[in-house]
Amino acid sequence: MAADQASVIFGWVLPAVVCAPVTWVCLVFRFRGEGRLLGSVRSAALALCVALWTSGMAAVAGGLLLPHASSVPPAALGVVTGWGVGPRGRGEQGGGRAALAVLTLGNSLLLHQLALRLRTDRAEWCERMAQGFPDCWDLDAFAADLRAHLLLRVDVPGRAKGARAAVRREITERHKEVRAAAQKWITLETKVQKACDEQGRAPGRDELRQLRRAFGEAEQYLTYLLELAHAHGKRSDAARLRELRARYLPARDGRDGDGDGRGDRDDTPGAAREPENAPPVARG
Repeated sequence: MAADQASVIFGWVLPAVVCAPVTWVCLVFRFRGEGRLLGSVRSAALALCVALWTSGMAAVAGGLLLPHASSVPPAALGVVTGWGVGPRGRGEQGGGRAALAVLTLGNSLLLHQLALRLRTDRAEWCERMAQGFPDCWDLDAFAADLRAHLLLRVDVPGRAKGARAAVRREITERHKEVRAAAQKWITLETKVQKACDEQGRAPGRDELRQLRRAFGEAEQYLTYLLELAHAHGKRSDAARLRELRARYLPARDGRDGDGDGRGDRDDTPGAAREPENAPPVARG
């Protein structure tokens, strides 16, 4: 009885126990720069499924193969099985990849779903962070603070000098795109507002459409900059980014807490304000 229990532990349990942490470490390296495994409930659940499935395959392989290959250590089998989910080179994208998919019995499908989920999580996070600004004045100010925040976190231990320069360049280029789009909206909004004040009218439909299109472009370029914050930042930076963003969002109660009256503005993003002395619009 004791011998049977020992064979079960060493043949089935030990490979699975060793495989689980190895799989998790390989997942972290595989998806570094692409997303956060614990960024959402769905991504964490998929990552856990990959770890459990791979560990199960290691247990099955250990229970079925080790009795016929006693020279193979059970721990080594767990390490090799978990290592299979790690990043692969170009030479392993052909037959080696197909063989790995067969050996892991569908693990490649879970990895594919996890990759899609991580991309979706990043897109949703960037979209949430880019929305809510009342105009491009505040959006541009937030982008400047975000750029400074990212540049301060480029010099991290373990990152090569060339990689640091590349990240700095990408941050600067994407910030320039945000600023150019914001300035485009600001110029257009000033032009429309001046015309409305001089003619004593409300903004026309075409003018509002142009303003919203320009504002949407600025939001889109801001999401590109936020992608760098998500890719190169840490989860602990999320609270700091929310604090920076909250500085430029209108207060819900009509006041921003600083006493400058900024919260009394219209919350409709990208829309021009109507002149105070504009005549009523005729109906019917």
